[in-house]
Amino acid sequence: MSASERGYSVLLSSLHRASTPTPPLSTLQGLIVHYLARLSPAPTPLAATVVGSPLFRPFSLIKLDALKTSFRHAVHTKLHLLKDAPTSLFLPTLNAQLNAWLVAILRGLEGGHAITRLACCSGLLLGVEDVLNRLPSKQRVVESPVQDEIVLAFADVIDLFTSSDSWGKEFRPETEAGEEDALTLSLIACAEALLLVPPEKFVALPLPQTLTSLVHTINKSFMSGMFLSSFGSSTGHHPEYRIHVKQGAPAFQDVQKVSSSPAMSNMGSLSRLCSRSISLFADHRPKLALPHVQETFLLLESISRNVELGWLSSKLADVVDDSIAPETRVLTESIWTILKTLLFSTIMITEAGLSAVVYVPPEIGHTAPLLALAVLRSLYHLAFVIDKFGGAGHNAFPELKRAFYLALDILAGHKSESEHFVQQLCEEVWSNAYDLSHPVQRAKKAFGLSAIEQLIPVLTASTIETYVLPFCSPHLDDTRHRDIFEAAHSVVLAIFSHFHTQVADSTPPHGSEHAVSTATMVPFYTRCLIENSAEDRLNATQLRLAFAALVKSASASGDHALAWFCIDSLLTACKASSPAFDGDRVHRLHLALVSSVSSLPLALLSRVLFVVDGIIEDEHDDTKCDELLEALFQEIINNVGDAEKEVAVSWWDERRVKWSRSRLATARRGTETDAENSALKEARLPSKM
Repeated sequence: MSASERGYSVLLSSLHRASTPTPPLSTLQGLIVHYLARLSPAPTPLAATVVGSPLFRPFSLIKLDALKTSFRHAVHTKLHLLKDAPTSLFLPTLNAQLNAWLVAILRGLEGGHAITRLACCSGLLLGVEDVLNRLPSKQRVVESPVQDEIVLAFADVIDLFTSSDSWGKEFRPETEAGEEDALTLSLIACAEALLLVPPEKFVALPLPQTLTSLVHTINKSFMSGMFLSSFGSSTGHHPEYRIHVKQGAPAFQDVQKVSSSPAMSNMGSLSRLCSRSISLFADHRPKLALPHVQETFLLLESISRNVELGWLSSKLADVVDDSIAPETRVLTESIWTILKTLLFSTIMITEAGLSAVVYVPPEIGHTAPLLALAVLRSLYHLAFVIDKFGGAGHNAFPELKRAFYLALDILAGHKSESEHFVQQLCEEVWSNAYDLSHPVQRAKKAFGLSAIEQLIPVLTASTIETYVLPFCSPHLDDTRHRDIFEAAHSVVLAIFSHFHTQVADSTPPHGSEHAVSTATMVPFYTRCLIENSAEDRLNATQLRLAFAALVKSASASGDHALAWFCIDSLLTACKASSPAFDGDRVHRLHLALVSSVSSLPLALLSRVLFVVDGIIEDEHDDTKCDELLEALFQEIINNVGDAEKEVAVSWWDERRVKWSRSRLATARRGTETDAENSALKEARLPSKM
């Protein structure tokens, strides 16, 4: 008997469990790869023996992974052998030979147990995807039969666990002791491969049961968010550290159970498969899908809520690393890994659902605001995790930003739900037992401000005055928490922008409300901006943008006295002899004044330009003068409206003759005179409509 025959005999004996002892799984894996790729005329009998072998029962992740890897590597080996074989004019093409080999293996897998069949097909599809770009021409036909078979195998697996047949439940597959249940093992084994199945074939799956199975697995992997519930009772007294948990304590066991589970290690592919199921389900059968999507989102919200409660009770929220005992830091690092995984899974799954529901017709997609609310509440409960990644606003990472703003966009389309959400959010923060010194409360406040900023356009003046302004006002001059300080100012600027838009659009219902709110808010925020012009508060760019928005809103109200109040208050502050108003602070205020030029009505423009002229004349610091002139030039050229541009450009022409050549040359440093003249000439032209 040749060495090859002996190897094949050992393999068959092991698969039938006729030999003792059985070779290691890694050895058998290598033998399966070798003979699947080399058996002639076809590997069908060996494939049938492998899929039916008792060696892979009861199921375990290691066994299923071995099967998947064997069939994946067999594809690579077969392609290598086909490429090295002598060529002939009468032989089929490389694609045809590989396709015939794949079909032969699939015939052998027929009749095998659904779970082993699924693992083998997953390996084949992954292998084909690996080698596709190495084929002479990318003919996807070689993938098609494998895709069909993996869909059928997965449907059979789902049927095993979702069938209502009580007799069938008694014969559900068993797993080795200490392993995940067979459904979880199956999902882990096939998740990566199912993502390669094209949408037109994927939707042939039983999507309701598929989604339910995936969500159940994800929920169980995170222990429904209760993995921190035992942390508080597991901490013990330590003379040097605030947080000390002994090895073997319930908290260690719970966190270890979650962090070391195979499902957690494969949460990325499980979450992607879940998000794809939701997306295709909602696209192809929206009426049936939306209740399932809502159930999924509510479950994620429940997990997030439980995690937040556990985090608060763990006392980890307000401690630093130095207060955690060294032997406990391994535990806290595992906790943070789980929290980050939960955040990314939540974002991935919810963003897919929200993206799909946007295209659902309104008569079917009436649950859209409920889905958006569930997503926002989930992220709100995870705000303390989001805070570690820069928050949920403009500094968020792209995936979070997409989910966050998409949820807010959907919610903003429903006025009453938006009002209720903002009111509920403000009341929840106000009633919280923790103040802003607590990191969780601080993160939730920053999240709330970022969300409210986007919803301002759909809120009534009553809600803005009763809830929004009291919510952000305490933070407008408090720089201890920079993120909240800046977010609060962003909310106020959003209010002014909203008021200006209402007037510009001549929105009828809110005209009187707008006037009252503007008359109240403009003086208040003018004083606020002047106070925040000090060092280490609003920087020059922020101050300029804020003051320009303030003046624009005051001008849009039609009350020129209100707009002039902003200008006059700023000039009065600049002339104050107080030591608090040093040269740099006055310069920042002067820049803010220049930035307001484009926000002024024609009736006030000449008056303010006269004041600006005096400021420039009195400025003896060349650097500051250069900055003022540059800012003024850019405002006139780029931002001044058509009605006011002729006055502004003519004024600039007159003043640049008066200003000394050296000063103007310095101000226009790096810019050719003819380029400036060209810009001024273009500025005189009417805008193209």
